[in-house]
Order: sequence, then structure tokens, then C-alpha cells
Amino acid sequence: MKNLSCITIVLLTLLAASAPQAAPRFDFSPGETVLTNCRQIYTKGSVIAKVDEGYTVHFAKGSGPIQCPPFRWHWEFVSPFQSVQEYSLSFLGGLKKPQVFRVGENVIFRVEPDKRVVNKPFVDIEAQITDISANGAIAVKLISKDIDAGATFWQLIGGNYVDLRHKILDYERSRR
Repeated sequence: MKNLSCITIVLLTLLAASAPQAAPRFDFSPGETVLTNCRQIYTKGSVIAKVDEGYTVHFAKGSGPIQCPPFRWHWEFVSPFQSVQEYSLSFLGGLKKPQVFRVGENVIFRVEPDKRVVNKPFVDIEAQITDISANGAIAVKLISKDIDAGATFWQLIGGNYVDLRHKILDYERSRR
């Protein structure tokens, strides 16, 4: 019984040590440009005011579609915005070769579309990277000429930033 207790304590300690760390808490001032995180789709905006546990953020016209209510954002879902020319996506703590994404490159999003809009199992959307945020989110412009790809793109991504770790980029990461 004593051995079982020791093993349990060791396992709990290891689990606690390997648990993901909380997001750093930033202190934004009104007017600062930020990214708001809604299910790994980021919308670029500017802070209007600081509220209880977060911020009120203003989004430019045409920055949608915003899939979350665009009013008050808890501090965990607001990140600083800084544009970079390339981003290196690391895997397995550096054991696997990092993948580098650059502004101007083409990427393919493989998306399971809304069946009310497109009746296909998946749609491939080809887009060009127009901007990269320092946190690993990319802004893209649509290149695909396919009507279904365009409809799905504007419904899901539009003028937003997509995290390079998002599941809709699994196909692109596996191609590289």
C-alpha cells in the first residue's frame, strides 16, 4: 500500500510539472493593437478600455467574421500584436525539424465545410500569407478560384488571422 501511495504521488507530481502553463498576463493601454483569440482564429483590433478582468476591443470594419461575441474579452484571450516576416513552428521540443512560414508563401487550408453551405466532405482553400504575427498566427488572402472554397473561406477565416497550429492547417504542415 505504501508503494502504491508513493507511485501515486510521483505520478501526480509529474503530471503537475507537465501541465501547460497559464498564458502570460499583459497590461494593455487604450489604443494598443492586439489580437483576440476565438478558437485559434485571431481578430486584430485595438484596445478601447480596460475592464474588470480584461479589455473592450474595437475591430476595424471588414475584420470578420468574428465567431465570438465582440464585446469584452477576458485577459487570457487578448495577445499583443507584432508583425514579423517569418515564423518558425517548432515540434517536439526541437527534436523535429522546424517548419518556417514566410510572408508571400502560399498555404492550403483543408476544411470540413458547413453542410448548409457546401455539400462536400472537405474543401481545400489555397491562400497567400499576407502577414504573420509574432505569436504564430497568419493573415491570408484568398487565391482559390473555386466557388466552394471562396464561400468556406469567407465564412470561417475572412479578414482574420489563423494560428499555424490550427487543425485546418494540418494538411499544410504534413506537406512541408
